[in-house]
Amino acid sequence: MNKKQRIVLAGAVMLILSTLFMACSSSSVTEKKYPNANLLANSDDLTQAEVVILDTRSAEAYSQGHINGSISIPWQQFLDADSNLLATDQLEQDLSQMGLTRTLSMIIYDDTTASFGGAGRLFWMLEVLGCPSVRILNGGWDKWLADGNTPQITENTRPVSVFTAQVNTGITSDKEYIAARMDNSDFAIVDTREDEEFTGWQRYGEARGGHITGAVQIPYPWYFSKDKTVLPYENLKNLFESRGITQDKEVTAYCTIGIRSGFAYFLFRLLGYDRASNYDGSIRDWSESDPAAFPMEKLAQYSKLVYPTWVKQVIDYHAPGSTTPAPAGYDHDRDHKFMVVETQWGTLEWAEAYKNGHIPGAVHSNSDIYENDYPRWFLLPDDQLHAALADMGITEDTTVVVYSDSNIFAARLWWILTYAGVKDVRYLNGGYAAWINAGYEGETQVNNPVSTTAFTGTACPELLATVAEMVQIYDDTDTVVVADVRSAPEYKGKISGYSYVVQKGRIPNAVWAHDADDSSLEYTDSDGSLRSFPEIKSLWESAGISSGMTAGQFDRDVYFYCGSGYRSSLSFLHAYLMGFSNIKNFSDGWEGWSTEYTHDEDACADSLTPGWCQDPSGRPVATGEF
Repeated sequence: MNKKQRIVLAGAVMLILSTLFMACSSSSVTEKKYPNANLLANSDDLTQAEVVILDTRSAEAYSQGHINGSISIPWQQFLDADSNLLATDQLEQDLSQMGLTRTLSMIIYDDTTASFGGAGRLFWMLEVLGCPSVRILNGGWDKWLADGNTPQITENTRPVSVFTAQVNTGITSDKEYIAARMDNSDFAIVDTREDEEFTGWQRYGEARGGHITGAVQIPYPWYFSKDKTVLPYENLKNLFESRGITQDKEVTAYCTIGIRSGFAYFLFRLLGYDRASNYDGSIRDWSESDPAAFPMEKLAQYSKLVYPTWVKQVIDYHAPGSTTPAPAGYDHDRDHKFMVVETQWGTLEWAEAYKNGHIPGAVHSNSDIYENDYPRWFLLPDDQLHAALADMGITEDTTVVVYSDSNIFAARLWWILTYAGVKDVRYLNGGYAAWINAGYEGETQVNNPVSTTAFTGTACPELLATVAEMVQIYDDTDTVVVADVRSAPEYKGKISGYSYVVQKGRIPNAVWAHDADDSSLEYTDSDGSLRSFPEIKSLWESAGISSGMTAGQFDRDVYFYCGSGYRSSLSFLHAYLMGFSNIKNFSDGWEGWSTEYTHDEDACADSLTPGWCQDPSGRPVATGEF
């Protein structure tokens, strides 16, 4: 039996049931409409005689083709030197020159995700100025073009008019307003930026990295379907409500300079939120202010969680003859050894994800080479593990970026390398899908690792829990938390979780710290990225895993385990990135705790692991509800 047959049954069953439920639901339930559906326009609305169509893309994009009859009104021209909204009298003057009046019926469009929310920003601005009839074209330029429409090239203008504002200050926020309400449970702050911005990377000149303390991250790209239209009502409603952003709360959104958050404001209006606003100063303004009055938080080890542009910059930095600078957080010279490693089970013969496309220069790593093979696949002893890394061309000083189409496999390799003593291991958040979505090219050429003479680093035993150690600590609930990150049916003892493991149950006193499998979407998001760290903290707190009084410490030592060390590596990764140091990964997991194997080809021929009989280990086992 090979590892490809090691199916986590609970995850598979849950996924099948979920799919069947959604299929039944979609065929029997009429899709609900947004409470303020009139704020969304479609292509038929563009032909109405009284409508003025506003193109918020750049002037250059407009000149290359635009929707028939539209006028160019780039959102950037309404920012002052500090990237805030211009003064009202200046806005009135500019809009008058464009031929607009407050009472016109206007439809705005942009090129959706590429525009960073420009249409939403203009929508918010016009509502601030009191315009009563403003809509956004659903799907924008992308869908209009994809639907086969022919763009217009000639420029459209309108005669000069008089725009007189009726300012609505109730839909704007500033830092003082937000700071005064941060501890109010009736007030919610939504961060619409990407993961790397939220966690701490300073990509756009922020004075401080991270996010406003207490903010909930809901990134701008998540708001759209594949055709660039806004998510259907139920999906959009669930996106916000599942993260505590409910209609009964006052909600404000922010991003870097209030553009993406302008679109979030539009969505709040679409969903019928009565108390919504946009903080147009956003993180640029907040981060430049007094940290004591305007606090921020970030992922303690954010530099270990990298993003596609960072990886591309490192690749370019190391290219022969390169003069490009190293990216932030990469303090190595050009001769430093750097590797990108894609990992999954199997040799190249089985590595379909790698062969179908990978980051240029990346090598494939078969997860089996770090384990001791059938029937257990436990982590190799340190000397053999170091030899396997040397065969991969990895030394203790190599910078390694790991990724996979499975977060638990990527996390497993990240943890193995970190445990083995590799000093600089980075995790590509979102994997290859994120790389492609960032606009970078892949390759299908196979790159073979070049082995090195030896791995001379030292393993880090403080990161690994052995069976013997688990026996010593599992009942010490005063100073230890054993965190089970398998599925609920596995935790309760209803299934073993694997097609080849007989024993069922859990380690006594273990708490259920939620299912870390890829299919559960409890430790990851639907786009394949890691779930935001405040959400993971909340998940753990619900299981009794809490921060201690000392920074970087849980209130008790935490031992993560799953079936055989993969899912627990993902939970360990989350804790490590948050800066917690009193953590260990019980790599042998439930299989190591519960099962002893006896080799006998004849007597054990009918075993779930043919040739090997399985017997209970004799260590205590618990079953039943949480």
